[in-house]
Amino acid sequence: MKHAKMLGILYGCSLLGQAAPTFTKDVAPILQTRCQICHRPGEAAPFSLLTYEQAFPWARAIKAAVVSRKMPPWFADSHFGRFANDSSLPQAEIATLAAWVDGGAPRGDPKELPPAREFADGWAIPKPDAVIELPTPFQIPASGTIEYQYVLIPAPFQTDRWVQAVEARPTDRARVHHIIAFIREPGSLWLKEARPGIPFVPEKPTDENADTASLPSDFLVGYAPGQPPERFAPGQAKLIRAGSDIILQVHYTTNGKPSTDRSRIGLLFAKEPPNKRVFTVSAVNGKFKIPAGAPNHQVEAEFVLGADVTLYGLHPHMHGRGKDFEYRLVLPGAASQTLLKVPNYRSTWQLWYELAVPIAIPKGAKIECTAHFDNSANNPLNPDPTKEVTWGDQSWDEMMVGFFNVVFDAKMPVTNLFVPAKKQLLVIGDEKGYRHAAIPHAMATIERLGRESGLWDTVIRTDTEALTKRKLEYNAKTLNDFDAVVFYTGGDLKMDDQQKADLLSFVHDDGKGFIGIHSAAITFTKWAEYGQMIGGYYDEHPWNTFEAPILVEDSLFPGMQQWPASFTLRDEIYQMKNYSRDNTRVLMRLDPGKLDLANPRVHRKDHDFAVTWAKMYGKGRVFYSTLGHVETNWDMPEMQKMFLEAIKWSMRIVDADVTPRKLP
Repeated sequence: MKHAKMLGILYGCSLLGQAAPTFTKDVAPILQTRCQICHRPGEAAPFSLLTYEQAFPWARAIKAAVVSRKMPPWFADSHFGRFANDSSLPQAEIATLAAWVDGGAPRGDPKELPPAREFADGWAIPKPDAVIELPTPFQIPASGTIEYQYVLIPAPFQTDRWVQAVEARPTDRARVHHIIAFIREPGSLWLKEARPGIPFVPEKPTDENADTASLPSDFLVGYAPGQPPERFAPGQAKLIRAGSDIILQVHYTTNGKPSTDRSRIGLLFAKEPPNKRVFTVSAVNGKFKIPAGAPNHQVEAEFVLGADVTLYGLHPHMHGRGKDFEYRLVLPGAASQTLLKVPNYRSTWQLWYELAVPIAIPKGAKIECTAHFDNSANNPLNPDPTKEVTWGDQSWDEMMVGFFNVVFDAKMPVTNLFVPAKKQLLVIGDEKGYRHAAIPHAMATIERLGRESGLWDTVIRTDTEALTKRKLEYNAKTLNDFDAVVFYTGGDLKMDDQQKADLLSFVHDDGKGFIGIHSAAITFTKWAEYGQMIGGYYDEHPWNTFEAPILVEDSLFPGMQQWPASFTLRDEIYQMKNYSRDNTRVLMRLDPGKLDLANPRVHRKDHDFAVTWAKMYGKGRVFYSTLGHVETNWDMPEMQKMFLEAIKWSMRIVDADVTPRKLP
């Protein structure tokens, strides 16, 4: 009240001796610039402000809304950042509107009325060059919960199209919670089950520990109440590659009456290919759990940039329990800088915040986001304060997404933006029978290689519990959590039939990696499928531990280049059975010309004593080496390099030709 009185005094002083503002001369220009984008037929606002007749009945409401700064909606804390699309009214315009109302809201001279602002029919952007819409209207029932609907629009463009502006629009705003248009590039398997034009509901993950927040990175445009169209500066655009599909995600709600919707997107194309590409990425947290009744629960998310970019815009997204949202920029070796604070987030009006001065951000910089959620009974938008809340699609669930737009050289592959996620490696050191003294040192070395390279995190187990896809107690990790498995094992390990099937499926069907070390070839000798996967079984070590004469057969395979073409190494080399060059790529073998072939334990008549090989097993990659028996060998740089590169290859960090070859 005190604030309103002070404003009244200021208005009176500033306008003392002046005629009251009129609609035609003073108010209409403000409404055109600030309000009519929403206050016109077919838009989000509940009434229009295009004419005096439309504005006059709302005059006192207009004054109350602008004096309290409730309208136009703008939620950024003015202490942090400057934004090109700041819709908050300057004090002078607030004074004009308030004085107009206090003066009786006069019409004024019709000759002073500015020309009506022109809008493309049905669009906030100029008339689109192309419109993509749902092939048929979606039937919205009167009641019930509607899962997110995904509709595939197959390959609308056969040449690359650069998008200068894009807007998503529902035809039933009352029942459309949001729209997101995604680009699915050729070759993508995302939503591969979807059929063109038919609404599709993807199967949801069954693992309660899975991060269900994963969003496709090819975000074209979104719609939610308050969310503006996307417009890009000259020389900047978003790319739709030739042959890409458009997938519309639409979230419908019900309100007691049936209806139909035919959501659509309008696209305005750049006149020529731009120098800079615009891309929307996001910092996301999908694993939060908001306790029942919690009034200020904090959730964090971050995104590390894998390339130099320029930051242009920010767009926080939460549901009804969302309370506040903050973006921070952390440069390498520097303190964090607050980019945006939204102290009073409103899920009912979701804005983009476009930086007045775009920020150049180097590779390795991090966007951090912090959000707070009010799950208490004091939150009028909280549907159930007694419920623990997690990520979910529906409005009574929650989300925590910090979208942001970046700009970069149009020739740069978009994959450069993303720092590869650190891989996960499971190392099993379990033996039934002979105990190899080198196993602890070998496992520690592999863990250190992953840590120092930054390529993988290692979980070391001396049992087989994790070798399953079944859910374990206490959130223990399983095969579902790993990219590759290392076996330095021996004998018949304790694994049931389902575990064995899961291990084979992990490699063969899931395309994951398997690395066998030394006695892994004397593991499960009666399990034929294991032998087929690893590529062979132990059949004596005729020369025990000796100065093994080794030939490098494939110096191009990762981790082979550091070895001499011919060298000796003191180690225990296994002779193999059930092994064939028809399905393995031998990388190293013993030099038979330097062996005692008269040894009675030599069984191979072809004298093909493979030391190390790589092979495919279904979709998965398998590496095996009989080296590693001698503990001190694990301190050799050459040995460490071999297993570092072997693990990288098995995890698909690097590639190599593993086409089987005959004995040279």
